[in-house]
Amino acid sequence: MNDLTEKLRAFAHRQLDADLRKKHPVVQHARNLVSIVNELLGQPIRPAPAADGGPAPQSAAAPASGPAKPAVRQAPVLLYFDGKDHRTRTKVEELLRGRDIAFQVLDVGDDEAERSWVTTAAKTNEFPIVVIGGAPVGGLTELTQLDLSGELMRRVFAAN
Repeated sequence: MNDLTEKLRAFAHRQLDADLRKKHPVVQHARNLVSIVNELLGQPIRPAPAADGGPAPQSAAAPASGPAKPAVRQAPVLLYFDGKDHRTRTKVEELLRGRDIAFQVLDVGDDEAERSWVTTAAKTNEFPIVVIGGAPVGGLTELTQLDLSGELMRRVFAAN
């Protein structure tokens, strides 16, 4: 039974990690929702263990660099992007990676419902917009201010 559970988890993880950029926006939105729920539940949907019995491969959102670090639980961090301001998106990504914060980029260029929700919740029309644990933070300026005050790390790793 345990083997079947692991196979189902691995299958679900492969589907969750599949490239859905060319899929229907409803499918993209559903996948994003499942990914957020998976993060909030402690990642019950995870990759299969390696064939040699070692640890499972790492997710694309958190690339391996240097020695392995113990898994740290964090709030889900989403970077909403409309496909236009690539320079600012790169700066936001660099800031998040520099703090070892795993994040997911969501392209809302073709998803009017998701775009409307995030701009209303964040009270801004300027992309990219960062959302931490379901709470909109804002753009690069707001994220930088949170980082300088130390609040960014407290919000992201508050569950620890």
